[in-house]
Amino acid sequence: MKLVKQWNSWLSGLMQPPLYLLVLRLTTILLLLHGIDHWLWTMLPEKLLALAMLLYSPLVRQRWIWLAMSLCLVFNNLWHWSNLVNHEYLYTYWVLVCTLAIWSSTPKQVLRWNARWLIGLCFLFATLWKFLGGEYLDGSFLHLTFLLDSRLAMGAVLFGGLDLTTLADNRQLFETMQASAAVMDPQQLATTPRMAAVSLVLSYWTILIEGLVAASFLLTVPRWLYQKRDWLLFIFVTTTYAVIPVLGFGALLMVMGLIQTKSSFIARLYLGLLILMPLWMPLPQAIFWLIQKLFFAA
Repeated sequence: MKLVKQWNSWLSGLMQPPLYLLVLRLTTILLLLHGIDHWLWTMLPEKLLALAMLLYSPLVRQRWIWLAMSLCLVFNNLWHWSNLVNHEYLYTYWVLVCTLAIWSSTPKQVLRWNARWLIGLCFLFATLWKFLGGEYLDGSFLHLTFLLDSRLAMGAVLFGGLDLTTLADNRQLFETMQASAAVMDPQQLATTPRMAAVSLVLSYWTILIEGLVAASFLLTVPRWLYQKRDWLLFIFVTTTYAVIPVLGFGALLMVMGLIQTKSSFIARLYLGLLILMPLWMPLPQAIFWLIQKLFFAA
């Protein structure tokens, strides 16, 4: 209990007013770290700006620095639009919000209002895409992803009854098909009936939780749903990113969630989850691979 009190006291100290400055500093940290897995030289100016803001804290309050950061991200989005993952665009939208906030007379209110709407709209369009595309409604998207994406190997083994050798064979077969441009019979990918069933269930769970997050952040009625929006976002982040560790997306959601909530307790939860994310997010994957190495290596 003493450790918990010290933890809460430390988090409360970090959130001392003005809270918006903490959010801006956290954003600069994310900007410095995001995209390191697919580095492009055109990202260098934004990384240098983020580093400068971290090393010399008064720069976080400078309007022209945030305007320059916005221009850098917009340029990269336009130049590399075909290669970017979805949350790269969300980073740009959020930096534009930060720029508007720092130029306004009420930065906290600008950040809070836009954070709630950005989260809501992000999940709304994600939900709509899953209905319009169709691949989620029959479970085929997640089914194929489980069979080919190494990040989902833990789920494919534990939930689908597959083994790592089979999954490696699937990825090799798919890479061969891509390299040769051959038409591949889907039945050539090894799977199990359980994997197909689990993929369908998880597809509808994803649609449900993302739809609930969208509705709770965008609508103020029913009141009970709006009041539970933070808990729904917590459920989405912890259940999704413990299986698929996408640190950049999860961290940005926590930063936006932190500024939009009016509860100090919920704000501490957001900040705590964000700080501990490098530990709890890869933990299930680490335990899974350790068990595989120790007991099933041969």
